[in-house]
Amino acid sequence: MSQKPLRFRVPDIKFRVLVVGRANAGKTSILQRVCETTESPKIYRINHMGRREEIRFTPTTERGDHDIEDELVFTNHDGYVFHDSCGFESGNEAELQIVQNFVRKKATARRLKDRLHAVWYCIPMENDRPILDMKFFGVICPDKNVPVIAVFTKYDQFKRDIKIKLAMRSGGRSLTAKDVDGEVEKVFQEQYWDVVKDESPRYVRLEKMHKVGERCDALITETSNALSTNVATLMLLAVQRGNLEISVRMAMERTSLDGNGLSKVKSCTKYFPHLWVCKNDFINEPWLTDYISFWWWMVRKIMQSLCLG
Repeated sequence: MSQKPLRFRVPDIKFRVLVVGRANAGKTSILQRVCETTESPKIYRINHMGRREEIRFTPTTERGDHDIEDELVFTNHDGYVFHDSCGFESGNEAELQIVQNFVRKKATARRLKDRLHAVWYCIPMENDRPILDMKFFGVICPDKNVPVIAVFTKYDQFKRDIKIKLAMRSGGRSLTAKDVDGEVEKVFQEQYWDVVKDESPRYVRLEKMHKVGERCDALITETSNALSTNVATLMLLAVQRGNLEISVRMAMERTSLDGNGLSKVKSCTKYFPHLWVCKNDFINEPWLTDYISFWWWMVRKIMQSLCLG
């Protein structure tokens, strides 16, 4: 009897994120930069038969037709599943209750792929009344069992506005970059960070998200650092297949120096969960040499960091 080569089935991993924020907060642009695409996401909904089906909205679709349960998925990065808070800008208690109920349900889902793993709370910085956008920040996750990342969007617009206001108050005095940077940080701390700092130790300031080619590495890194379990961290890395820099950085920062060389390598490679492969699958493949070259390059880099650290 001929023995068939052993094949591994790549686990169906999903990283689920709730994106909170009013319309025009830059949410869609952020998701596109995270998934490195310019396309709009596909929207899926569970129908009355319990089946997942794609739905399509037209430009005239009423906002009330959207549902927080709808899944937003980009075809080039289907490891991510996003949910939109929808209508949260109205700021009423009923909308808050919908979001809280969703977070409670998804945070305790039985299957790991169905659970909510993070909340990105988007706070646009282009208006003079930021307190309204942060009103429910501290209560969005009542049980505190899902990390909430404060995502300050349109930071570039905020800096321009501060520079203009500072110039108007300067009385014609020339401003240095240090003057502007100092005022920007002062206003940010007083009007934004002081409001949410007691509720969230994690935040990012994003700019130029409307530009194609920009990336959200800071958001991905802060999210992975905020996750409470190694399983969730590995899930995040698994959906970041196109960004090995994050995996390399985490391997270098978190690998234990205890034990022998083999144990160190094993510790390093757990931060590359997307490399689920069976060597039998690559026998006689024309690009095998490149694969091996890449692997040894990664091992050498990791071992160098361990020796030099």
